[in-house]
Amino acid sequence: MLADELCRTEIVALVDETYARMSTPDSNPNELMSHEDMSVSGSGRGELAYGPEVVGGMAKAVASWGFTWTAETVTVWREGDVAWAQILGSVHVTRDGKDEHVPYWTTGVFAKNLDGWHWRYWGGAEPQEFARV
Repeated sequence: MLADELCRTEIVALVDETYARMSTPDSNPNELMSHEDMSVSGSGRGELAYGPEVVGGMAKAVASWGFTWTAETVTVWREGDVAWAQILGSVHVTRDGKDEHVPYWTTGVFAKNLDGWHWRYWGGAEPQEFARV
């Protein structure tokens, strides 16, 4: 079921903070993805990471690129102490003198403890105009 407003607000704040850190070199986005069971499946082949050290290294590397991550539409569902979100947005990429806005969709899974909501899974995708499957 869709999350209540408080849960939605807290998850959106966490997503916004994560995207802000992913957009800022040396901002330690890895702090937000430090749970021992955290895993990531990025949009590229081989972009798989498991555990806080590997995920943290990936997050630091992405932040160092200085791309701008934007979450445009966030839909949150919740069941108990687990929530998941569909995050539709884009990444502003500047590379070789070219500016590009790349659509980027994230599936986030979160768990709640006494400190609040925390990432457990990030699944990233670059939607294609014509799907191959």
